[in-house]
Amino acid sequence: MLESLTKETLYEYPSFKVALFSILLSFVLSSIIAFTYYLTNKEMAFSRNFLQAMILSAVVSCMVIMAVGNNVAAGFGIIGAIAIIRFRVTVQNPRNIIFIFSTLSVGVASGVYGYSIALAGTVVFCFIAMLLHFSKFGGVTIAKECSLQLIVSNEYDDRNIPAILDEYCEYIRLTNLSSTKLGKRLGYFLILKKETDRDQLFATLNDEEGISNIKIERDDNLDKI
Repeated sequence: MLESLTKETLYEYPSFKVALFSILLSFVLSSIIAFTYYLTNKEMAFSRNFLQAMILSAVVSCMVIMAVGNNVAAGFGIIGAIAIIRFRVTVQNPRNIIFIFSTLSVGVASGVYGYSIALAGTVVFCFIAMLLHFSKFGGVTIAKECSLQLIVSNEYDDRNIPAILDEYCEYIRLTNLSSTKLGKRLGYFLILKKETDRDQLFATLNDEEGISNIKIERDDNLDKI
């Protein structure tokens, strides 16, 4: 019984060539995913740090998985180390979370030597991401969606605003209505027509006397759950 308690089963680490191939494969596949993210990203602010984080996370996860192997003690050690390092990064866009998770998955698959899984998963994931991008649910459609905030004076007939918006928008929805010292504050959700843009709409509204504090921007809530 004592011999069974003291007997150790050591994890056989991969050779240098296998480890190097696994890490390089995770780097190449995560770079392909990161490039797909770059091509399909339609956010106004593009984070290059996030792009690098996707690639580096795959390499790190691959090394961690190979280092842990079937060693339970090493696995608990990794969990403790991660618990010490507090990640306080808030990712508001759920699509970004999926992309970072995909690169982590590629690193894990490469770390357990599931090369066919890592390669097939990367190809299918990138294909679906591109397919969704060019579909009606993709960034091309979302780029035409925006929110409009403006204030109309008490003397101005706010029934003229829908007529102006109809000229530039294919979809209009009143989202909020409130009163201020200057007049009424109106908020709209808009989907612009393909042949129009925000600058044209802004110029038309700005020329209207009685309309002030015009603000047209992408609705950030579109990127949140």
